[in-house]
Amino acid sequence: MIDRNFFLNRIETKFQDLNAINKMNEQLDNYFLALENYKLEKNNYQINDKVKLKKGTLMHGTIKNGNELQDIKENGILASILINDRQSKYPSAVGVWNLKWDISLQDYINFYSGGTLEMLSIKGERKTKVIPYNEMQNIIEEISKDDFIFRWKMEQTKEARFMPSLVQNKIQIAFIINGNNEYIENLKKGDILNQNYLDDNIVKNFVNENYYEQFIKERQNKDDFFTNRESAILFGIPSCFIEGILVGREYEKNSNILKEIKKIFPECYICNLDELVIRV
Repeated sequence: MIDRNFFLNRIETKFQDLNAINKMNEQLDNYFLALENYKLEKNNYQINDKVKLKKGTLMHGTIKNGNELQDIKENGILASILINDRQSKYPSAVGVWNLKWDISLQDYINFYSGGTLEMLSIKGERKTKVIPYNEMQNIIEEISKDDFIFRWKMEQTKEARFMPSLVQNKIQIAFIINGNNEYIENLKKGDILNQNYLDDNIVKNFVNENYYEQFIKERQNKDDFFTNRESAILFGIPSCFIEGILVGREYEKNSNILKEIKKIFPECYICNLDELVIRV
């Protein structure tokens, strides 16, 4: 089980700025407040039920499996700087996708398995838009109808890179995190992508130094590339909020892996890319 004193010492070691230490300690307090008081309600899903996601739900994809999943169960999803994990753009935070609307899991997967389109006018004006997976085949026709567009380019959505999707098999697991209770709301406030939470000077402590200048510009001017669909939560998120596991096509077909996931997270349902519950 996570050791509070270990992480207090870790924070003191990793940060020199007092403001940064205080912010990390606030999140540590919120983390333990949730861990000690929140109990996830039992879900009512049955096999082949369709999964519905509520506004505020958080999603987090991972390449981890086996003993690493056991660590997440015991200690939660923690920032890489705290556990000497692979460094990211936000080593002091955990990246999550923060749903802004009620949506079926199938519609959500269809949405993020598409592409992000950047459109420029002949005057240099810029627009962006997400094209869902089921509309990708119509993209040339749609672009040709838009008189605004002089030049355009497209890339996969960020979600499609970091969660199980219809367009790649590298990521096979995502956690579905209950985001609708007072304890997770306290943790959500520690989002470094929200410029109202931390000013540019303090947030510098929590961002990869090679990315900081670009980060400041993008954080102030969000679009469909640097989106308001994502959050980066300081310190981490306890596993007590994990209510479901989304698996990709490879894991869906592997009964041994599904059995292992269910053993580690017995209270969670497991669902597939068709939005269907396959284990309860």
